[in-house]
Amino acid sequence: MYNIKYKLWLDKNGVIFGTGSYLLLKGVKEKGSLAGAAKAMNMSYNKAHNLIKKIEIRLGFRLLYSKTGGAGGGISLLTIEAEELVSAYELFYNECEEAINTIFKKYFPDH
Repeated sequence: MYNIKYKLWLDKNGVIFGTGSYLLLKGVKEKGSLAGAAKAMNMSYNKAHNLIKKIEIRLGFRLLYSKTGGAGGGISLLTIEAEELVSAYELFYNECEEAINTIFKKYFPDH
C-alpha cells in the first residue's frame, strides 16, 4: 500500500512561504504573540523571529505588528497583508491537497 507525501511552498529565488511559516502565523493569530506561537511549535523564539524577518525581506512587506511588553508580555498581530497571505495559502493548499489526492487515486486506485 502506498501513501502520498508532498510539500507545497511559494518560491522566489528560494523558499519564502510554506507550511511551517503558515502554521507559525496561524499560531501568532491564535496565541496573540510570536513567543506563544513559537513555543506551541517547539521552536525557539529566536528562530521564529529570524524566520519572520527573512520572509518579510523576501516578500517585501511586514507580516507582524509587535508591541514589546510589560508584566503580561508583548503582543503580535498579523498585518493585513499577512492575513491575506495566510488565507490565500490555506485555500491554495487545501485545493492542491484535494487535487493531488484525486490524481493519486486515479493512478493508484488500490492503494
